[in-house]
Amino acid sequence: MSKCEQVLGSVTRRRLLPPRGLLLSLLVQVPLIVWRWPLRPAGVPALIGVALLAGGVLLNLWADRLFHENGVGVVPFSPVPVLISEGPFRITRNPMYLGMVLISAAFPLMTGLYLNLLSPAVLSVWLHIRFVLPEEEFLRERLGGDYLLYASGYPRWLGLPGPRLAKTGAGGPSGGLNHSITPRLTA
Repeated sequence: MSKCEQVLGSVTRRRLLPPRGLLLSLLVQVPLIVWRWPLRPAGVPALIGVALLAGGVLLNLWADRLFHENGVGVVPFSPVPVLISEGPFRITRNPMYLGMVLISAAFPLMTGLYLNLLSPAVLSVWLHIRFVLPEEEFLRERLGGDYLLYASGYPRWLGLPGPRLAKTGAGGPSGGLNHSITPRLTA
């Protein structure tokens, strides 16, 4: 049994998948909100929080739509029939995880309770260790060089690129790969 198959088995047995992790991240913010009620958020940070919330929701809905259009499962380690490299996947290899972190980070800014920013920080570390890194191994095993080419040209989160590959030709991050035959990325 390969390491990815072991990870797949353990993920399907786990109960705490990313959406529940987001919910937990939001719930742990509630005690400070209740304790500090009534809230007095500052104007600009609150507007930034609203923008983060909207951006996080947009990233999740957009990525979800692309998954469904391409027959890719939303649950981590689902079958991957194609790589998706369009839409939000041109900005980040993990738009849904990034969206969840943005949603979690929005509430401390909107409420003015900046101590609650610890919650999205912990969420991002948890997502990275429990899902992003194992999913990358899963995708490398399933999709090989196509995934490696994609990962070398697009950031894992936002502005943090993956492992760099030597370019074999002109044409941007794919090193000359013909984009008309390039599969689309999922995770």
